[in-house]
Amino acid sequence: MEKDLLRHYIRLRQVSGPVGVRQAQRLLGLSSPGKAQRVLNRLVKEGLAKRRNDGKYEILRDPPPELVGKVIIAGRVYPRILIYAAYATTLLAAYAAMARPPLSTVLFGVFLVAPLWIEAFIEAIQLRKSGIT
Repeated sequence: MEKDLLRHYIRLRQVSGPVGVRQAQRLLGLSSPGKAQRVLNRLVKEGLAKRRNDGKYEILRDPPPELVGKVIIAGRVYPRILIYAAYATTLLAAYAAMARPPLSTVLFGVFLVAPLWIEAFIEAIQLRKSGIT
């Protein structure tokens, strides 16, 4: 799937209800309704939207395969593991601050959290290269 189509899907997914062609044109910043119509038709063809009887398009909430394992927050795509890494690091920092454990225990926690951050950065770089973000 093309990265532009994924970007359009993410943008249209933020709308709570069905979308008309002109509304899609404004939301996507396209210059003509014909371009918006083509984008909506491609979304339908890819299974990311469906056309209703009243002519409007309903953007489906199930993500395409390219977005599996990713989280969409405020229209931006993040690797899901980034959320886990941040959560685990926050827990470790809170534990270290409140319990004052021995240094060896804190280092053990750091070694457990480090692979999460490494994987998060690798996935973030891949997302940036793919142009989806």
